[in-house]
Amino acid sequence: MSDQEKPDNSTVIGKGRPTPTRKEREAANKRPLVGNKSKEARLADRERQKTEREKARKLAIAGDDRYLLARDRGPQRKVIRDVLDNRYTLIEGLMPMMILFLVITSLTNEVAKNLITIAMILALLAVSVEALFISRKATATIREKLGSDTKLQRGNYFYILTRGMQPRPLRLPKPAPRKKNKA
Repeated sequence: MSDQEKPDNSTVIGKGRPTPTRKEREAANKRPLVGNKSKEARLADRERQKTEREKARKLAIAGDDRYLLARDRGPQRKVIRDVLDNRYTLIEGLMPMMILFLVITSLTNEVAKNLITIAMILALLAVSVEALFISRKATATIREKLGSDTKLQRGNYFYILTRGMQPRPLRLPKPAPRKKNKA
């Protein structure tokens, strides 16, 4: 007798167990949506989250890479922060200057508005040129500290602009104190 002709007595008809009822399946799938709902558990969870956020905030202020925003992470961005935060720049004064320009333009005549518009454009150009010089200085410092074959991170110029426009007390991570130049 060949293999095809042998009778197969080992086949099981059906799945070997009864089909669960709908009530049984729904009971098996039921889970709480929010976890422990007791007042003490919610308060303890809120307190735990508060301490975790406070710890993360302190470490971000201190400059711990794990707790920084993605735009601030990495050794290149640290070098850029060191280069940028160690100098006084026109970029820092751009926002207050623009607010002052807007207030003055709302109070003056057309000739003064035109002059202030030209001054605003010149200020933007000056800040752009200054950011370019800082970017080149930062690039040279990155290559010096991290090696000349280091691939530069994208967006360094705009990182310099955005960080430079933030008031020093609001920058995160906090800028180191400015070093005195020995010239």
